[in-house]
Amino acid sequence: MRGYLERAQQQGVEIVLPTDVVAATAFAADAEHDVVPADQIPADRLGLDIGPDSGAAFAAKLAGAATVFWNGPMGVFELEPYSHGTRAVAQALVDADAFSVVGGGDSAAAVRTLGFDEAGFGHISTGGGASLEYLEGRTLPGLTVLD
Repeated sequence: MRGYLERAQQQGVEIVLPTDVVAATAFAADAEHDVVPADQIPADRLGLDIGPDSGAAFAAKLAGAATVFWNGPMGVFELEPYSHGTRAVAQALVDADAFSVVGGGDSAAAVRTLGFDEAGFGHISTGGGASLEYLEGRTLPGLTVLD
């Protein structure tokens, strides 16, 4: 990870990472959980969502974007206490003027499960990994066969 961060800095690319997380004592909706700094998750806890400060920071960054490719929920959205980060990012995409692509089965399931109108997104795809590979310029067998 450190190598990616250094490379991004050298190339003038900003990477925004969570500053706080929701840390729980177990992978369960009824587990004791608190918001803690991202770099101070207690050893006996699991990070199951981004925290509210991170959600707000991500939303602020997305507000000025022209195009957003989103692949992967922010937390365990299926469990209500850990769905708020994913909800914050999805809402930010709906509110932004950006063309948004929600890619990946989990991301598509998240926006649907959380009750967002699919019309609020430019495109929703269950092929998140394939979408990213396509953007990287890789050859995709499913597209090659169409040629």
